[in-house]
Amino acid sequence: MRQDAANNRAAIVTATRQLLTTEGPGISMRTIAKAASVGVATATRHFPERIELLDAVSAQASADIAAIIEAHSGEFASDARTAWRTTVHSIGTLQLATLAQAIYEDAMRDPETRKQKDRIIDKRAQELTGIYDKLLIPAKKAHLCPESLNALDFHMGLGIITRPIPIEPKPSLAPDALTPRLIDLMLDGLEAQAEADI
Repeated sequence: MRQDAANNRAAIVTATRQLLTTEGPGISMRTIAKAASVGVATATRHFPERIELLDAVSAQASADIAAIIEAHSGEFASDARTAWRTTVHSIGTLQLATLAQAIYEDAMRDPETRKQKDRIIDKRAQELTGIYDKLLIPAKKAHLCPESLNALDFHMGLGIITRPIPIEPKPSLAPDALTPRLIDLMLDGLEAQAEADI
């Protein structure tokens, strides 16, 4: 793939991800193309099927998780607890639950796309297991989470507590204030379980 074509593809995926997060499912290819600063024909040529675009968006999110984990992996040797907490808080800013819900609802809108969604879910689940193992293995070794914690349970738990509140919250409950506290509570609980298992 030529560099300009690769850049266009990346722009389409990034624009779709942003729109799914802010606008929700059902965004038109015209809206996506405009946000990506490409023509509709270019967007459609890269992603002739909606499921291909949704697959690429979810793959980009998985890659972002992997990049965050990799960026902090070297810190575990000197201060495992800080590295663990910093990594999880960084993943928590990715709006993964909002994105996953929008992708799922978008996939359910079309019968053909709906048939293929399970393949995408299975593929991402397998990827995420490998990605999170690189975080959870050193965290377990440092007794920061229990040995029984598996990657997908961790991912789902983090997604649940970082979901936006569906109403206009008070300032003390705004996501910027509340979400980090909830992540800390989750991490405190995991650490307590790990210590109880020793």
